[in-house]
Amino acid sequence: MPKDNERKVGPIYRIFSQDLYATGFHTEGFGFRQEEMWRSKSRQFSKDADIIGKIEEARRSDDKTKLPPVKKFGFIILRQSLWENADDLEKRLVVKLFSNSGGWVATMEEMVAEEYAMSFASDRPLVAFTVLSRESEFVTYVRQFRRGGTSTENYAFYIIGPKGTFDAFRIEGARVSLGDDFRVIRLNGNETVAEIDSKFGDMGGEYVVKIKDPILAANEWFCRVLQCFSIMIAFRAKIRKKIDNGFHKWKKGKWEPSQHRYEVSLLANPRKLTLKTDELEQV
Repeated sequence: MPKDNERKVGPIYRIFSQDLYATGFHTEGFGFRQEEMWRSKSRQFSKDADIIGKIEEARRSDDKTKLPPVKKFGFIILRQSLWENADDLEKRLVVKLFSNSGGWVATMEEMVAEEYAMSFASDRPLVAFTVLSRESEFVTYVRQFRRGGTSTENYAFYIIGPKGTFDAFRIEGARVSLGDDFRVIRLNGNETVAEIDSKFGDMGGEYVVKIKDPILAANEWFCRVLQCFSIMIAFRAKIRKKIDNGFHKWKKGKWEPSQHRYEVSLLANPRKLTLKTDELEQV
């Protein structure tokens, strides 16, 4: 892996394609026995799982070698009971990524209470979700922020580095685009380290993550966050509409949202896991 002072941002070092199916007919989930097999591989493959897309990947080790063609890496599921089969105002988006062999890779969970609090402060519907991945013990929050009336969509997240360091990133929408395209900017250096391109006119939706930083291309945690974000792009209009409708009904006393217990579990005190006993007395 290149050292930080040797990183050359510019060429594409790694690609992930999240291709969402236009219909429910696909090979990964065809038949009851196939679904039972996936559940036997991982408990993360829940009984309400619906396979909604595939993941393809390509990577190279340096800027001297040629980027190879993409190959199938895994598949994407949607928890139907929380989205498709829930009432409009009660929907909560939860999607999971799996490898070809059925091993769990990452989960994206919509944080509904966070969205309502942010929307109340900004007076507009905003999106928030968490990412959990097999490469990290930490939960990553990705939040949408309002930067002014003329700005494009903006989201932010950070990942923890060695010795207490961290890297901060902004995901901003492209101003001139035929599809839903974004660029990812690293605060340190203010460089575009990745891009997310959507295939305009694709019925199901294909979202391609292109990572242009050699160190971040090798950082699986960073890659999982962008993969999950790219899938969220396809659902964000419905999420904002849901939050906007619920927000106005809640203000008028006509409805009150509830927080799913799985969402509450993500708010548990993490210091019990990350701090030593004597350190707990100092915080």
